[in-house]
Amino acid sequence: MKKYKQRWVIKAGSSLIASSKRGLDDSFISSLVKVVKELKDRDIEIVVVSSGAVAQGMYDLDLNTRPESLPLLQASAAVGQLGLINLYQNEFKKFSIQSAQVLISHSDIANRGRYLNARHSLNTLLSLNVVPIVNENDSVATDEISFGDNDSLAGAIAGLINASKLIILTDQEGVYTSDPNKDTSAKLIKEINLDEESFSLSQINLEGSGVLGRGGMITKIEAAKTASTTGCVTWILKGDKIDEILDSEFKLSGTKITSNKNSLQSRKQWIVSRGKPSGSLIIDTGAVEALKNKGTSLLPVGIISCSGKFEKGDLISCFDNKENEIALGLTNLSSQELKEVIGLKSEDLSSKLGYLVEEEVIHRDNLVLS
Repeated sequence: MKKYKQRWVIKAGSSLIASSKRGLDDSFISSLVKVVKELKDRDIEIVVVSSGAVAQGMYDLDLNTRPESLPLLQASAAVGQLGLINLYQNEFKKFSIQSAQVLISHSDIANRGRYLNARHSLNTLLSLNVVPIVNENDSVATDEISFGDNDSLAGAIAGLINASKLIILTDQEGVYTSDPNKDTSAKLIKEINLDEESFSLSQINLEGSGVLGRGGMITKIEAAKTASTTGCVTWILKGDKIDEILDSEFKLSGTKITSNKNSLQSRKQWIVSRGKPSGSLIIDTGAVEALKNKGTSLLPVGIISCSGKFEKGDLISCFDNKENEIALGLTNLSSQELKEVIGLKSEDLSSKLGYLVEEEVIHRDNLVLS
């Protein structure tokens, strides 16, 4: 199976994807798909986070203004999502690229077990050379429609799949010092370092969401912060300049948002920040050696005992048989499941439990040595 060099997330805003007066913008989606195809040819895996379902639904239902009624918003999303995903699918088929619809709500990200399920699902799709088209599950969501936005979702997805780049396509040139529509002296900010003491939200224009969109620049900055926890760099770029993404030197005209932390530092910090471990494991000398010197994942065959009560996705500690802490990590199994498979080989887990589970108790990407 082809091995990809990088993973990127590309997020396209509602104003680019669809209009309540004209429906889906076939031309823009076609341009986006062509860019994704070119990036895949360069060994870059792509996840697309696409807005536009509500706007397309408004067009299909002949609604001139964004509904204030939550059930009508949900109905608009349900109607519009069908046309949106069909257009993406047809455009990708022109290049013999398989795409998939993935509907995720913010609660899927907040719940650790469901977060890991979403991570495994997206990783599997990417491993199968499929392009996931991600959107909020607006047709059944409640607070996501009222308060959420796809900028935040895109930032979470970038962190979830360990993306190296998050590109947020919008109807604006990037982040400005003030509203360029009202202030002729407004200047485009080419680069923002989130870790510099000089950075302050008070220095930038945080307005700018359109009639159909829910997020202004503040949501894009917050998305960049979320993505940066796994070392991802974010660009905010005007949608009609999408071809700039193909620049080999990546000199984009928008705003670049960075962090001083590299991916490994950021992910370790994020895992450790999960708080007090919910349980602990005693692992044998072979597992200790593998974790410390080989950088492997923790497998059930190397576990001696398990204590505490925890659920899938919780933070747990790993100790050697002399009670020295070896590592912290996020578990793929609950304490109840783990107690049933201690000492087993990975290939025997599913048959023992009666359903499919991950082969690793803690994947190396979710493990930090103490």
